[in-house]
Amino acid sequence: MLKFTINDFLELRLEDGKTNIYVNDELFMHCKYLLLNVPVNDIEISQECKSIDDAVEKLDNSFEFKDNIEIEIPPEVQFWGHCSNLQAWYENNYNCSLIHSNLAFPLLKQLTKSGDFLAGKVFKHEIAKRFEKGHLGIIQFFLYYGYLDFFNGEELELLLEVSTANLINNLTNQFKKYMESTLDNYRNIKGLMELVFFIDLKYNKNFIIKIFENLAEKAKDTFIRLAILHLNYKEFRNYKIPYGRFYYYFEQIVDFLYDRYPCIDELVKLLDSGFYNAGISLDEKLSYGTVSYNKNV
Repeated sequence: MLKFTINDFLELRLEDGKTNIYVNDELFMHCKYLLLNVPVNDIEISQECKSIDDAVEKLDNSFEFKDNIEIEIPPEVQFWGHCSNLQAWYENNYNCSLIHSNLAFPLLKQLTKSGDFLAGKVFKHEIAKRFEKGHLGIIQFFLYYGYLDFFNGEELELLLEVSTANLINNLTNQFKKYMESTLDNYRNIKGLMELVFFIDLKYNKNFIIKIFENLAEKAKDTFIRLAILHLNYKEFRNYKIPYGRFYYYFEQIVDFLYDRYPCIDELVKLLDSGFYNAGISLDEKLSYGTVSYNKNV
């Protein structure tokens, strides 16, 4: 067995012909692909690619083999290639432009959990940088997989405060785009709604109302109907959102709408078709006793 130690927390081992990454002496993952170095003399690539992620996308088709001939790289060569890449990554202070984000962020997360101070510092900085840019797909990944759990209360509040404007703007623009054809974009709208509700419920925000207020008047009615149809408690059980918090949030939205829609009969029908099918409904609240909301739950 070959072994290569990068630092006190990170090590690679060649076991049964496979390169394995170990963090704090525990298996982290099997390396399935060897990320080849980007040719520095390729001017077009070096100008266009600012990170390994860009390079992989740019070079993706260039690794196709002609005449279906497969070229096998010996396990030992792959092993030392992985070692070289991760060693360079560490020596450059865990620079996330040097390895693919699909590896960088989970690995930084595990290193942070293991007590690597440098990894923890880089980990939070890279998350904050991507939040500030407001890239919805990456933010969704961070939220759903607990990456923000590594921030303390003060850090988290600052992160959300700095990124709110871009997040609201990007979410609003995406909703505008998808609402041009709600039938064709139903799944995309549902995904965006879930992301907004998750942020609101998990971090006590009111993004749904801010987005609503940023829409054109003719789009607001459609938006709020879609929101109510998707606001369903069973969608959030897996995220361990307390029912008391959900119920309070739901009441806030209804109160907000009552002020804008005095004729609320149509809205009540929407509530009936959406929220009441959640497994736990407003009608059933008596069977759960008095629902009280506590911001600390």
